[in-house]
Amino acid sequence: MLGQALGLTDEEFEALQGDFRASLLFNEREKGVLAWSEAMTLNTAKRDKAVWEEFRRLFNDAEIVEISLACAMFNMINRLNDSFWTDLEPEEYNRRQHKAVGVTARALEDYACRICSSAEKRDP
Repeated sequence: MLGQALGLTDEEFEALQGDFRASLLFNEREKGVLAWSEAMTLNTAKRDKAVWEEFRRLFNDAEIVEISLACAMFNMINRLNDSFWTDLEPEEYNRRQHKAVGVTARALEDYACRICSSAEKRDP
């Protein structure tokens, strides 16, 4: 639901199921986030120096922390839901919630920019 709220297309979702690295649908930074998130999720990040070095090349320290924390949070939630055999809400419920919340790509981008700019002010 969140991906759809942010404007991901069916083609992008399909590319995520295959080799996102070969897809022309994602830019360099998006592929960097996907590769890092995949390494964190598979618990291979510590051993995958190439993914880490590419991630460091593409993002500053504040961005790396924000992206990594978001990934870690979703991994934690997924692990808890899996461990507790949580029955997830049906898709229709989530669609109604999305309309009520009104998450937009612009709102999330504005938030991320505020976080990064405040970090840059502290670390010149």
